[in-house]
Amino acid sequence: MPIILAAATAATLAMLNPAVPQQTTLSPAQALASIKTGHHDCPHCNLVGADLTNTCVKEGNLEGADFDRAKAVLMCMSYANFTDASFRNTDLSAANLAHAKMDGADLTGADMTVTSIKGTDLRHVKGLTQSQLDQACGDAETRVPAGMRVKTCN
Repeated sequence: MPIILAAATAATLAMLNPAVPQQTTLSPAQALASIKTGHHDCPHCNLVGADLTNTCVKEGNLEGADFDRAKAVLMCMSYANFTDASFRNTDLSAANLAHAKMDGADLTGADMTVTSIKGTDLRHVKGLTQSQLDQACGDAETRVPAGMRVKTCN
């Protein structure tokens, strides 16, 4: 039995135990190409420094993905799962994060100029500042950490 387990792939182990997070086997270039061709799911993808301008991952699963220093300008990200994703120093200008799942995501240093966060719960993100919220657009359904506020945009 140990020989069989040693030969098992990570994907096989993930299927046997769904509680184990499935890591992507895509290279950064493959992950970027996959998203640019319309595939919205890329959990744990390495997208560090990628240019994702005007791409769409609406309703996709990008849990644990690494977007550090990426350019996500005008990116459609609404209703997607970004649980535990990292957006450190990412340009999210005019991106649409409406209703996205952001628990545990890291927004440290992210540019959120005119970023739509309508209906998004940001109470459990890391690195969020009032300055970022002052640049973003929310609504009555947007949830932010205690002591912070978000402006409403049309």
